[in-house]
Amino acid sequence: MFESVSKFFSLAFGQQSGNRQVFHPSKICPECGSKLFKEAGVNDEDDDVWRCPNPDCPAQIRERLEHWCSRDAMDIEGGHKDFVAQLVKSGLVRDVAELYQLKLREIVTLEGMDEKSAQDFLNALTASKKREACRVLYGLAIPHVSTGAAKSLCGHFPSLDLILGTSAGQLTEVQGISEVIAQEIVYWYGDGVNRKLIERLRKAGLNFKT
Repeated sequence: MFESVSKFFSLAFGQQSGNRQVFHPSKICPECGSKLFKEAGVNDEDDDVWRCPNPDCPAQIRERLEHWCSRDAMDIEGGHKDFVAQLVKSGLVRDVAELYQLKLREIVTLEGMDEKSAQDFLNALTASKKREACRVLYGLAIPHVSTGAAKSLCGHFPSLDLILGTSAGQLTEVQGISEVIAQEIVYWYGDGVNRKLIERLRKAGLNFKT
């Protein structure tokens, strides 16, 4: 999975020019040192973005976790930016499936976390297992799969397994699903690491039925 690192440029490479912010992006990821590549937008209205190809980049891990916990995805209360940063820095969590393996004794060791706050977060994780499948699909942060695309796909197929295991041609038969979106889904699920992630999420009890 290639996550956008555009936000880092605003901190590391931005320069003011009057009332406009001018960016001069580096070709190296400011977090992990990997060489970036430029990806064109899906359509004419989308901006080009620079992406880091390293799935183990700490910035990518944090963004995937923050996205998973966000309101439009799994809506996990307490999964905010600072807390996620601590989870990643401590080595407790490296992907979204590992969130569901966290123990109370591990969370209370983090800065600013007491037993009540830790238990509240664990309760929020448990509640997220009952979220709609479209939220799970969106939460996976597959490039170009928006909340709208996730809802359309889940309204057409009876399970996430069928969505992820379907050909690009069949996916494009769903209203609002472009060839770019379909290819991204096929590419994402074609990665063995991602297929294992899906199985771990299934084992954790996430809802795959639409």
